[in-house]
Amino acid sequence: MTVELDGAPFDDSQLEEFVQRCWDGLSYQVQGNSEPFLEMWSHADDVVILGAVGSYAQGWENVRAHLLGASKSLDWTGLSIERLVSAGSGDLAVTVVLEHMTRKVEQPGSRTLRTTHAYRLENCEWRLFLRHANLVSPDDEAREQAVQLG
Repeated sequence: MTVELDGAPFDDSQLEEFVQRCWDGLSYQVQGNSEPFLEMWSHADDVVILGAVGSYAQGWENVRAHLLGASKSLDWTGLSIERLVSAGSGDLAVTVVLEHMTRKVEQPGSRTLRTTHAYRLENCEWRLFLRHANLVSPDDEAREQAVQLG
C-alpha cells in the first residue's frame, strides 16, 4: 500500500492485504456473521472495541462476545469503505474511514459510521486491536457542510 506518512511514501503490501481482509470480514459482520471479522482480531487482553451505539468492550473474550452479540441485530446488505487516512510505522498502523452501509430489505435505509481501526504486528502477523466507531447523523452532515461553506 502506498500512503503519505509525513510527506514520504509508505509501502507495505502485507499490511494493505490484511486491512482489505479486515474490511471483507467487516462486510460479513454487518450482515450478521461475525466469524470472518473475528479472525482478524488480536486475542490479547488489551484489545478494545468502542461501538457505534455507545457500547464498549475490553479484552479478547469480551470483544468477541460483543461482536457476536452485535451481529445478531445487524442486517445490512451493502458496505462501502471511504478511506480518509492510513498511516503506519514499524509494528503499528491505523486507518480512519467512513463506512457507508445500506439495507434494501425489510427496513430499507442507510447509515455512515466514522471509524478508526488500529493494527499491530503480533508474531509477524498483523492483527486488529482497536475499533472505534460512531454514527454520523444527518445533523452532523449538515453541520459539516455549513463549516465547509464558511
